[in-house]
Amino acid sequence: MSYVPEAYDSLPSLRLAGELFRKKNAAEQLLGPIRQLFLDRSLYHKYGISLLHKHFPIQATERLVDYHHVASPWTVGSQTALVVPRYEGAIVPRTFRFFGGRAIPYEFSFSATIPPMEEHEGFLQDVSNLLREHDLDEIFGVRLLDDHDPELSMEVTEGKANIMMPVGSLPDSALTEALWVFSPNEDQKCHCQERCRTIDGEHKADHGCS
Repeated sequence: MSYVPEAYDSLPSLRLAGELFRKKNAAEQLLGPIRQLFLDRSLYHKYGISLLHKHFPIQATERLVDYHHVASPWTVGSQTALVVPRYEGAIVPRTFRFFGGRAIPYEFSFSATIPPMEEHEGFLQDVSNLLREHDLDEIFGVRLLDDHDPELSMEVTEGKANIMMPVGSLPDSALTEALWVFSPNEDQKCHCQERCRTIDGEHKADHGCS
C-alpha cells in the first residue's frame, strides 16, 4: 500500500467537520455501536476515534508529522511508502481514514521503532464496515494512541503547526472536540480529551460525551 496525498488534501476544515458531525447526528452512533466495537475488541487503549479535519493545506511531497506533540509538514519528496526512514527512526502512520473500505493514513508521527502495520487489520476493517453502515466514513477516522498524553488535551494551530497544549489554554466556547478515547467505565463512556481551536471563533458547539 502507498501513501495517498488525497487522504489529507480532501479533509474538510474544522468548522465544516463540526457541522457534518451535527448534521449526521454522529454522537448517537459514536456512543453506541462504535464505542461498543472498541470495547468488544478490547482495543480502546490502542485506538481512538478522530474527527476528520485539517487546519491547513500541505504539499503532495509533504506529510503532517507529529513529534513531541507538535505536528508540522515534513518534506518526503517523491516517497510513497507508508513508512519513511528518517533520523535513525522513521515517519510512521498515526491517524487513518477509510477510502473504499481501506485504512489510509493521513497523519503521521516520528518514531524510533516501526510498529507492525498488519497488527490490527481485522479491527480496522470492522471499524470501516461499521462507519460505512452508518454513513460516517466521511466523519470519523481512527487514531493510534501510542503517543497520546491526556494531560495535553487541547490542540491549537500556529502557522503550519498543530501544538498540543494543557487543558484551559483556551476557553471551552472556542473549542471543538476532535478525538474520543473510550473506556469500559459506565460513568466515563467517552473521554473527549482532545480538542481543536475553531477557525474563526464563531463555532461554539459542545459535543460533550462524558
